[in-house]
Amino acid sequence: MAISARAPFLCAFALQLILLCRADLTPDVEAVSSTAKAGLAWPNGPNDDIEQYTTTGKVQWCVTRLLEVAKRLSQSVRYYTWSPDGFQSNLEFVPMFWGTNQIGDWNSNINNTIQTLNVTHALGFNEPQEVSQSNISPSDGASAWKQYIEPLKQQGIMLGSPAPSSAPSGKTWLLQWLDACAGGCTVDFIALHWYDINSTAFMEYLEDFYSTFQRPIWVTEWACQNFNDANEQCSLQDIVNFMNATQQFMDTTDWVQRYAWFGAFTNLQGVNQDDALMNSGGQINTLGEQYIGAVTPNVSSNYQPGVVHGGKGSSSTGSAVRTTLSRTMPLLTLVAFTCALL
Repeated sequence: MAISARAPFLCAFALQLILLCRADLTPDVEAVSSTAKAGLAWPNGPNDDIEQYTTTGKVQWCVTRLLEVAKRLSQSVRYYTWSPDGFQSNLEFVPMFWGTNQIGDWNSNINNTIQTLNVTHALGFNEPQEVSQSNISPSDGASAWKQYIEPLKQQGIMLGSPAPSSAPSGKTWLLQWLDACAGGCTVDFIALHWYDINSTAFMEYLEDFYSTFQRPIWVTEWACQNFNDANEQCSLQDIVNFMNATQQFMDTTDWVQRYAWFGAFTNLQGVNQDDALMNSGGQINTLGEQYIGAVTPNVSSNYQPGVVHGGKGSSSTGSAVRTTLSRTMPLLTLVAFTCALL
């Protein structure tokens, strides 16, 4: 058979080979659809309407700081509260052992919470390496985990790691904590926080944590916030761009299981107020509608992931955005060239 006659068969074979290579390049982790990931940082209790964030079905869980009970959440939401206490509802609640100052609350309520609120997951300490947060040493954290959190595994609860801040000390603390655990702390997924203004650095940070710990990732707090220079915060347009890039990355990354923007409340407590997902009256705003997928984000036409204006974590390559298309493009180019010759 002449080369020209065999060309269609050769091209078909090459394309099939590409599909096989594409399958090999896909991470071997449990696939999680984008509609199962988005959550809310929710300190408002029943005082604001959380159901306004559930209209599209994209929001699936929530975090609140109040120790109240109210039947306010729809069945499409999963949530956690920075505490062992949740809202009474027919939905999954994710309790959190914030730190050792919650021992009494935890001991009194966690078993009842598990039994009554459909609990399947639990979270550990809040930014344990930060003095202003749960502020616990890796060794003390390992002891507290074994005493108060690890027993939940006997009830079939999936356990998420302590959630460090994105300061360099965060990853170090988590590694030292695992060493101190000496195999006695179950970690089914890694929880983390991230605040900065560089969307590419955010993606690279998540990839580094996944590569290091080899566990699914929950981003339980993140926002476009400059803690390095308070006078150089993201503009609202910067935030729109940043949210679009980071949320799209997480929605299309299998090993990112859940995330929650900071935050859905009126006073962001020192974080850039333009990051708020509601207005001063407690109603969802345009950024909130972008977050839940109710509107098409008004992204700048020339926007590229990376530094918006200052701050740390600059990246010259954007290597974190490694999609299947970019990985298979060289093979597609080769096939196109070969078929043209044939």
